[in-house]
Order: sequence, then structure tokens, then C-alpha cells
Amino acid sequence: NTAYDECAYLRWGLSPELQTSATAKLARVKQIAWSGLILGNQLFGMSSYQDGLVPRNNDATVQLRVDNPYQTWFNDNDNNAKTGHPLYRFKIEGRGRTDLSTVQIENALDSVKVVPNPYYGFSQYETSQFTQTVKITNVPGVATVTIYSLDGKFIRQYTRNEQYEPYNQITPAIEWDLKNSKGIPVASGVYLIHITAPGMGERTVKWFGIARQFDPSGL
Repeated sequence: NTAYDECAYLRWGLSPELQTSATAKLARVKQIAWSGLILGNQLFGMSSYQDGLVPRNNDATVQLRVDNPYQTWFNDNDNNAKTGHPLYRFKIEGRGRTDLSTVQIENALDSVKVVPNPYYGFSQYETSQFTQTVKITNVPGVATVTIYSLDGKFIRQYTRNEQYEPYNQITPAIEWDLKNSKGIPVASGVYLIHITAPGMGERTVKWFGIARQFDPSGL
């Protein structure tokens, strides 16, 4: 979606005189949607652009096949404003959340998990060497999650109340950064995660984790 300049910008950026770096060349080449090389008068004379370049009395055939043909996308509110983005439409009529049955309510807490479990100093939820994250998943919208050490000492508590209409619940997961209520990292070992939810009962999940040794190399 760059302005058409007969490839002047690309020719300038890739010219040998500039001694463009490989990284800069790659950035410019990525802007090319497709390209081709048409032989000139060495083999036969070419027609004009208006006539289609390839002479009509010649047996040569040029075929361009693309997986996603180039299209010009417009803004719905202003047909003269090109957004440069594809436009998709879909309907979700007749679709929506349904209330849990009695059996599903009684068994709702069975799906609560702690992932990863066991935790060996790393999880895919972490964004750097300075973060440690596990998730308590499938937690009901209204619930209390309390974390204890194996000997019953209080570690941390999360109180959730996400019964917001019309969504009913924002996210079914709680992210635990492996710290206690004072912000101090917990030690390696087994922990008990107790979940209580009104109308659904309670459940206790065991979790084992090995804390990662602090790495100051990134400082």
C-alpha cells in the first residue's frame, strides 16, 4: 500500500552506490508484493502497456498465479478513504452463553487446574527472566482462592467478583506470580490452593513448584 513511484524508491535503496546493508535491503524487499522479469527485444519486440506488452501474434503466454489476489479495501463510511486493511463480515445471531445445568454446577470446580503443575522454574506465561507466573484456570466468576503452604500457613488470597453484564465473566484464570501477600517470592515446595464459590462448593488443589534462581545477567 505504498504510493506508486515506478519503483524509484526501491531502485534508489538497492543501488550499489549506497552500499546498503543487508538489513536495510531486506526491509525494502519485504515491501515488494510480487515481481517478474520480462525479456525485452532480445527475443521479440514487446507491445505497449495498453496492448498488454506481449504481442498478440506471438505464442508466448504469461500467467500470474497468486494465493491472495491484491484488492483495494475501502472504509464503509467513506468509499473514497482507503484503509489498506481487509474487511470481514460475520454474524453470531442465535449464539450465546447458556446457563449451567444442575449437574454442571455441582461439577464446575472439578475443572479448576493449576498450570503448569509441577512447575520447574519456567512457564510459557512468563515474559522475561524476571517474571514467574502460573495460572489457576477455570475459576468461577465469583470465588475466593486462598493459597496455603503444606503446613497450613497462609500465603495469599484472591477474591473474585466478575459477574458483570452482559459478559458475565471477564477471564476464567488467575495469574499467580509465585509471591505471598507481602510481595516476597515463595520457596520451592508443595502448596495447597483452596477454591470456594457460592452455590458450587469448594475444592483444594495441590501444586508443586521449584523456584527459579535469580538471574542478574539481564540487569
